[in-house]
Amino acid sequence: MHEDHGGIGSVGRRPGEPERGTDEEGAASGSLVIVTVEDGDDEFAKVIDEQLSVVTEWWRKESEPERGFVQTVLRSPEKRRDVEDFLYTSGIRETERDEALVVYITSHGCVGTSGRHFLRLPDTDLERLAATGMPTNEIVIAALDSRARDVLVIVNACEAGGIDVELRTLVRDLAEARTREGTLNVVATTAARAPVLGREFAVVLRSAYEWLREAGGITRPHLTISEFVSALEEATERLNLERNLQLAGPRPVFHSRLTIPTSALPNPGHRPARQVVTPARAEVSATHEELDYWLDRASGRASSDDPGWYFSGRQELNRLLAEFVSGPPGVLIVTGTAASGKSAVLARTVTLSDPTFRASPRYADAVSKAPADTVPDEGSVHVAVSARNRGPLSLIEAIGSRLGCVRDGEQPATNALRQWQEGLRRFFADGTAGTVTIVVDGLDEAHDAAACVRDVLVPLTSFGGGPDSGRKLPIPGQGAGLRTVAAQSAPPSESQNLRLLIGVRSSRPGTPAAVTASGLGGLLRELQAAFPTAREVRTDGEGVRTDIEAYVTALLAGADWAPDHELAARAARLVARHVERSFLDARLAAQQLRRTGGASLLEDPLWFSQLDKGTVGLFEKDLEEVANEDLRMDEVVALLRATAFGLGQGIPWAQLWPAVAETLLERRIEHADEKIGRLLASRLAGYLTHDTEDDRVVYRPAHDKLGAMLRRWPQAGSTPHQGGDLSNGSGR
Repeated sequence: MHEDHGGIGSVGRRPGEPERGTDEEGAASGSLVIVTVEDGDDEFAKVIDEQLSVVTEWWRKESEPERGFVQTVLRSPEKRRDVEDFLYTSGIRETERDEALVVYITSHGCVGTSGRHFLRLPDTDLERLAATGMPTNEIVIAALDSRARDVLVIVNACEAGGIDVELRTLVRDLAEARTREGTLNVVATTAARAPVLGREFAVVLRSAYEWLREAGGITRPHLTISEFVSALEEATERLNLERNLQLAGPRPVFHSRLTIPTSALPNPGHRPARQVVTPARAEVSATHEELDYWLDRASGRASSDDPGWYFSGRQELNRLLAEFVSGPPGVLIVTGTAASGKSAVLARTVTLSDPTFRASPRYADAVSKAPADTVPDEGSVHVAVSARNRGPLSLIEAIGSRLGCVRDGEQPATNALRQWQEGLRRFFADGTAGTVTIVVDGLDEAHDAAACVRDVLVPLTSFGGGPDSGRKLPIPGQGAGLRTVAAQSAPPSESQNLRLLIGVRSSRPGTPAAVTASGLGGLLRELQAAFPTAREVRTDGEGVRTDIEAYVTALLAGADWAPDHELAARAARLVARHVERSFLDARLAAQQLRRTGGASLLEDPLWFSQLDKGTVGLFEKDLEEVANEDLRMDEVVALLRATAFGLGQGIPWAQLWPAVAETLLERRIEHADEKIGRLLASRLAGYLTHDTEDDRVVYRPAHDKLGAMLRRWPQAGSTPHQGGDLSNGSGR
């Protein structure tokens, strides 16, 4: 039975992702074959050099052996025999299976009356094309019929699109396995009766390359042919607009497996991810950017013996969580008001429990110097997921797949939720995994939180045999409330092998919001009813002001004026007093203090009035500063607001972020990609975070509280003050 679910935390390769011919960071081992035919014109030779500058940068040879693309160039052949000899001596037809093959052809060309396309060589006689011209498809077919699994041919010649008629016939001679198993793609840059793209194609290719480096946001090491052509089309359209041209742009004339990444197309935007924790815990862990900041002396570390605030702060909360994940089975609910640090303490517990993190020399020293009773046992958290924007099926699939279990195929295929429930039941019934710890954060941000509890969390405790397991398995989608489910009884399981740690936002007890709460407060009450023996920990208790003061002190340590300890201590006390229980507002306030002399803001009553308005007031202050840096305020607001309307984990940059912002603004944003880049480099970048979803970098507000504020912000085009005061409800 154990082999059915495999090891906890196991993850599989994406279907269709290249398996061989790549190293651990995704760099392809390949060949770049270049054929350039010049016409004796020095200007045309310069244009070819400009094209090759981009081509050889995109498909470049790396300094390490067996990485990147080995370049083979035929420059300025005079007659057909020169090209034919090159096809033989270059070994293009014998390219190995696991070696990506890219062929770039640039030349004058023409289509004969037979419909065949020829490269025009200096020795070519237009009256004797068949004898003196070079049939372009001979080069193309030499590549396509090589042994290479992944092939890309780019033909930049006059009337390059004319190769397609003959090519459609020639590819029938390819073995069926070539098109079924490999990615074979041919791109033509010009249409019928169109001249070769000289400097224009160099510009298009460079523009596509730079766009994919930043705005494309694709995280895979390799592109699909569909993504490549789309980037070329976007670049062509930008060039047409800038120069008032009407270029048709490159198009694929032959392709196979359009949506499968190919090692023949390295992704310029790929940045090998630094793995802080194993994938099964990554959704709720700290990022390497956060951790590296707290390890820096600028974060307030007094010496190398000081582990830093991240590792040593909020000791009581962190001690309780470390104790739970290493203790007996049960349910622990971590709750508090918005921005009171729920996700941060959960992320710390998840991160510090991860074996990969603990094994890293980068972090081992800080972990060893953190208070021992706040450090969870290594491997004590097995799976950690976020419920943000997830429904019951997505949530249970995330948990089940990370545990390494599989759906029960004996259940109806139309009921995937039931299949996962039964798969998890079998996983826990097997018992070989021992006691498992599952962390679910952001339950209040789920699409249907009550259903997630009823159809996912309650069944989990039932399967795990915890103290609240004496209930029947609920029918997915049934209308019964959680109290009804909790009241149903069944003999409890004999085994007890699950710790469930849940993060959920709630109003603070005793406040008017808590008394009238029907949403977040109601969700907490539902959890308490579903798990009556669960322990509860609040992150917004009476000690939170002291925690925030210590947090601000650490954040201010890198400021130029930080050596004035009395001033820094006063700043931390005042910020902690004005931001109430919000670590988010404390961070934003500390960032503003670091950018100024500190003392000037501390003597400014207007700044404190903005601080009292919470997130809204701090946002208004930063907006004013950015507007003074030559960024239009209405466009900045629209770009930020767009991220708050993204589904899933956020909104991708590419074409979508600018389009949503323009819809909100109700007008076009000129040079939107450039402005997004400037936004991400500005102080307002602190209001955003990024994630990865479906192989894309996505952006969203750094906190759900910020998202709510941005969605309710004044109409685009008005200043913040013109839209009314939003501090009531969204600022605190």
